Amino acid sequence: MSTTEQSQTKDGARTKTVFEAQAPAFTTQEAEAIARQAFDIQASAHPLASERDQNFQLRAKDDSKWVLKIANPAENPALLDMQTKALLHIVAADPSLAIPRVKTTADGALFHEIVAADGQRCIVRVLSFLPGQLLDDVSLHPALVRDVGAMAARLARALRGFLHPAARHELIWDLTQAPALRTRTHHIENPGRRRVVEEVLDHFDAEVLPQLKRQRAQIIHNDVSELNTLVDGDRVTGVIDFGDLIHAPLICDLAVPIAELIREHPDPIATAAEITAGYHAVTALEDDELRLIFDLVATRCAMEVAIANWRVCDHPENTKYILGSIEETSAQLVWMREMGAESMYTAIRRACATPATSSDQSDIVIPP
Repeated sequence: MSTTEQSQTKDGARTKTVFEAQAPAFTTQEAEAIARQAFDIQASAHPLASERDQNFQLRAKDDSKWVLKIANPAENPALLDMQTKALLHIVAADPSLAIPRVKTTADGALFHEIVAADGQRCIVRVLSFLPGQLLDDVSLHPALVRDVGAMAARLARALRGFLHPAARHELIWDLTQAPALRTRTHHIENPGRRRVVEEVLDHFDAEVLPQLKRQRAQIIHNDVSELNTLVDGDRVTGVIDFGDLIHAPLICDLAVPIAELIREHPDPIATAAEITAGYHAVTALEDDELRLIFDLVATRCAMEVAIANWRVCDHPENTKYILGSIEETSAQLVWMREMGAESMYTAIRRACATPATSSDQSDIVIPP
């Protein structure tokens, strides 16, 4: 599968992907007009950071807050439909989960279509605004990271019965599609860093992916990250951004928070164990799944390095955002290669209180 989520016009010509097309560029005044005319919200609009779409926080006259989301013109409408219906499904399955609520248009539709100045059509949605601090802005401690794992599990449990025809789409952040990034590693200028990334991707393709395909799978959030998780004290208060929904092995959901939260933590193994234990307390993980976590985290890190170096070539104006944590992620890959899988697996198994199995000596490691 391609990592570019490419599409074609009716005459067979290749169209731009969401990672190649420029994000929408509507003014705050235009955003306010869209909110008023399509969603019956009288509000002031304030831009929010986004890479491929355009988002505004709406502060309504009645003191309510919303997020106006203008999708990239190259975005597949079926994927937006899946994301929106997933939100509705989660609320129905577990109303206590703090996720954005969908606001329909004045005539009851789930989205509204607008035309930009260049003639491109964009889909607009409005979701409720969730308060809270980003996980990225707070100090980590065991109770908090454990709750991150628990929240990921609760989301997956709520999504367990959700089906959608677009769920098996091409997505560069889908771990099962990671080997396709091998064609993008030439963008990594540092030869040593490029070699490490390529070795991790090759190892994943040959040794890990066949095992991963045997694990239980469903639609997962796939991005419970520092920038998508809201917290208050030692509790997770909400999860946002359902743009990376994908049908994939359940255990892949843990690779994102573990990869991010151990990046600069003084005790990365203990942090990985706490996150996994939080997940396991909600949905019990099987030993075969626990054994894959180390390699999934390493592969996620390799994906981040490959994708960032590729993306920055197309969008040099967004260099700071795209390459924000690449140095730390690259260093983490080196550290993981030196550590090997056994230490993390042992700590995770102990934290989850799962018994040892006869296959304990056959751990999978990243090749030196």
